[in-house]
Amino acid sequence: MFDFDDFVNRTCMEIFGRPVTYRPKNTQHQPFAITGDFHKSYMEVQLKNADADISSAQIVLFVRLIDFPERYPKPLQGDYVEIWGVTYQVMNIEHHIPGSRKLVLHEQ
Repeated sequence: MFDFDDFVNRTCMEIFGRPVTYRPKNTQHQPFAITGDFHKSYMEVQLKNADADISSAQIVLFVRLIDFPERYPKPLQGDYVEIWGVTYQVMNIEHHIPGSRKLVLHEQ
């Protein structure tokens, strides 16, 4: 069986990933380092019709679930990430390609 996560996600993170400090909202869990593919203005929707153009920009971080430690195996809404010294809160978690999640962020 084709391992999409290892073949595609890992390769993309090696090319586009950057260091991220992940801080669980529940302070009983310690922050930890992961790698994420960060997009400050990810275009979510682009619709065109005769009357108007509609687009929506989001701040997103793509992460591999395998990068999360066993003690904290998945991202949760309300958690925080720090990228380049800027803190963002995880507002929504969406399924992405197998083995990864798209975290929709809000700058703090």
